[in-house]
Amino acid sequence: MLAAALALALAAAVAACGENDDERPAAAAVVTILQDDAELLHRSPRRIAATLDDVRDLGVDWVRVTAGWSTIAPDPRSAKRPDFDAADSTTYPAGAWSSIDRLQAMARGRGLRLAIDIAFWAPRWAVGTPARLPDRERDTIDASDYADFAEAVARRYPRSAAFTVWNEPNHNAFLLPQWERAGDGWRPASPHRYREMLEAAVPRIRAAAPDALVLIGATSSVGSEQGSGPNERMAPLTFLRALACVDEAGDPLDVPACERFKPLPGDGWSHHPYALELAPWQSDPRPDNVRMGDLDRLTSLLARLHAAGRTRSDLPLYLTESGYQTSPPDPTWDVSLADQARWLPEGERIARRQPTLRSVSQFLHRDLPERRGRDLKTRWRDYQSGLLFIDGRPKPAHASFALSLVARRAPGGKVAFWGLVRRGSGSRAATVSVREPGGGWREIVSARTRADGTFDASASVDPSHTFRLRSGGRVGAPLRGAR
Repeated sequence: MLAAALALALAAAVAACGENDDERPAAAAVVTILQDDAELLHRSPRRIAATLDDVRDLGVDWVRVTAGWSTIAPDPRSAKRPDFDAADSTTYPAGAWSSIDRLQAMARGRGLRLAIDIAFWAPRWAVGTPARLPDRERDTIDASDYADFAEAVARRYPRSAAFTVWNEPNHNAFLLPQWERAGDGWRPASPHRYREMLEAAVPRIRAAAPDALVLIGATSSVGSEQGSGPNERMAPLTFLRALACVDEAGDPLDVPACERFKPLPGDGWSHHPYALELAPWQSDPRPDNVRMGDLDRLTSLLARLHAAGRTRSDLPLYLTESGYQTSPPDPTWDVSLADQARWLPEGERIARRQPTLRSVSQFLHRDLPERRGRDLKTRWRDYQSGLLFIDGRPKPAHASFALSLVARRAPGGKVAFWGLVRRGSGSRAATVSVREPGGGWREIVSARTRADGTFDASASVDPSHTFRLRSGGRVGAPLRGAR
């Protein structure tokens, strides 16, 4: 019954998103988040300023940044815990916070807010020592130590928009072990470790920064539903169900880690819906994965968990990291520059159909440089999902991120347009033009956006033509053909 009710509610919300603004319900505010730690924490002040200026001009609201525990804490490689007050940021090494301090001041001056991940990686003294612990406890983060650090971050930056508890805890690069032995098989381990971190850290973050959101989850989009070893990444819905101590049917889990279960805390669920090589409208065939085309799987499960009393609040959805790596520059990816420019708007349109959505995201602003292997011969690319190339030249996606346009074939020889003018507030003027055979542009749509910057419109025009969106003197990327 609950699943049917949720399906009906979602269908009604989607149907309401038509062209008539009077029939469209008021949407909750959706903020735009951009993350680029390399550009915003580790470059010269002049370059950081230029990045923030561009980020603001693109229409970004929050910049997401990592407060790296092992980067900030003293003696991170020591197995012995140093003697200091870990909940007080002033007791940390001199200059440990300087990069985030600088970013906070520069962002605030441009009307941008910080969203801080209190995250990877843990200092050596805050995890179990493999020589002393059984396999099931190896590399376990001490929740109390983590909560100390979380409090220090929140006390230092209480005016931040949001804090996220860890990053991708269902990914083997960030939390181990992911699975533990259970007879002849494997059962989830990381959700129970992560729940301990939540229970320890969330109250202390809230006490230190009562006006900030506390986001939980920050799950990666893909993984395994059945583990085959301790270090295999976990599918996000597998992780979420185990975190909430329920099985696939929604019944309570009968495992020792769930004996003292309390409803999950938090103000929202953070997720990273990378579609990877798939177009954003394509669904992952594995039911526990959640790429951009599968967001309803996640929001439906969150609603069911809250109805069953497994979460303290009805957690809205925050997309805090997403993007497409492109070729060029990385020849190992099949996503072209034109794909990226088209798929980012398509993904945003899909995401904004979720009634509980509260944020969208872009990772990165600028491509990261090539890295070399230890043999100095092997080379690989390290995140080429930027809106700019490594030399600062804009990709087509830079324009389509600021002014997003989606064109779809509609009945009656029409093309249906969805658009977003990201920067600004209130209703904004927008026009859609089609490229004429001679190369000029002819206006076919003149629209006013909703308060959130989006609009829907249609026109009788050949769907194979090229279109573009214009607003406030800014021109979006050309869009070749309606889908």
